[in-house]
Amino acid sequence: MLVGDPADGGSASRVENPARLLRVWSLLRATREQLDSATLPPGGRPGLQRQLQSIRRELERALSPPLVAELRRILPSHDATPSAGALRIESAVLESWVSSLVVQMLGVVVAAPERSQQGHGDPHGRMISPG
Repeated sequence: MLVGDPADGGSASRVENPARLLRVWSLLRATREQLDSATLPPGGRPGLQRQLQSIRRELERALSPPLVAELRRILPSHDATPSAGALRIESAVLESWVSSLVVQMLGVVVAAPERSQQGHGDPHGRMISPG
């Protein structure tokens, strides 16, 4: 599914697996709630770091290479166990970024019937991507 609009001067990228993106978004929101609602002991940080790394790997499987590159640019990987504050920041940035993709994806779904009626889709209402 295309996200972004190259006609508006932006770049279009693909969400290769929308269902996976939605599942990851839900998991990320739950992780963020967990991080925000509890005091995070030092012993719990490695587990949450692994959970966030797993979420990132799932995102990379759901997105096109340009979006994966953007994700890596926004949140570079780190080897050391981050502080509780750094985990909260990483979680918040990931949730915000994924939320923006979900909003763009939903915008495409809502616009699909209109585009189909204007001759920009196939008869079954699916988006036809250029090129």
